[in-house]
Amino acid sequence: MFRSRKFSGPALSIKVLMMAVVALAGSTLSMPSASAAEKVMFGSEVNTANDQMTHFEADEVYPAKPQPLVIKDQFSYLQPWDQVCNDSKLPSDQLVKLPCQTSNIKPTLKYHGVQVVGNKWMSRACAEALRSVKNGGGPFSTVIVQIDNETGKTIRYWVSHNHVTEWCDPTAHGEVTCIRQACRELGVLDLGHIAKSNPNLKMPQTCAVSHCDLYTSGEPCPMCYSATRWSHIDNIYFAATVLDAATQGVNFGDETQYAELSLNYEDRQKLGVNCWQCTTDNSLDAFNWFKRGGSIKY
Repeated sequence: MFRSRKFSGPALSIKVLMMAVVALAGSTLSMPSASAAEKVMFGSEVNTANDQMTHFEADEVYPAKPQPLVIKDQFSYLQPWDQVCNDSKLPSDQLVKLPCQTSNIKPTLKYHGVQVVGNKWMSRACAEALRSVKNGGGPFSTVIVQIDNETGKTIRYWVSHNHVTEWCDPTAHGEVTCIRQACRELGVLDLGHIAKSNPNLKMPQTCAVSHCDLYTSGEPCPMCYSATRWSHIDNIYFAATVLDAATQGVNFGDETQYAELSLNYEDRQKLGVNCWQCTTDNSLDAFNWFKRGGSIKY
């Protein structure tokens, strides 16, 4: 449209300025409604057009208990699927090996007794994961929901996706970045017990105590599971399994990491991983100072 007309001098400047104002207004309106998004997160520039690193307000009843998934006949059961299967520009000989998957892979007893029906928060995490992929990011996303312990209502929530390639940071998984966002904005280290009486609490809550639940689009890797437990979150919900993430074409395999962690250090050398326990005269100085110096315990 701009190229179809010729402008010069002041008219051109005014026209360009008007177009810039319209574009800015459009981008502002397209942002999710919440507090102002930050431009820098942990030293990395944030694309505020795609990311909101601050919370979303909420005021609704939170589901107290997940609804168990009832499968009467394992052989005839068909998992719900929204039929999202994108077109691809890959060569046909490659594409035939990468069909759209329609159900989660759960062949072992690992998931026995914990299969539930997903709620709106789980769907929100999965939708954000798809948005991440469409914007060139990884296929993972996390939602953390803060819940009032007294009324069972949602207070606020945070959303973050995988930023590994965007920030050139292999630790910037969705769970980790979302936990960092929530902790930094709340001013607390414990997301499992958020007390109103905590002098460090930065955000308001009417209840004496609240807590956070975590929803992640994919089963947490060892790092993300540890980060979730270090932040004292007790309720973890995930959709895709580690086996889904390891399928051909996706190729995110966490099972090898879980298996590696179960080995003695000496046995890990067979995998090419060398871990050494080093003896030095000052190895316990920091621990002794920590326990005797009145440092903040977490």
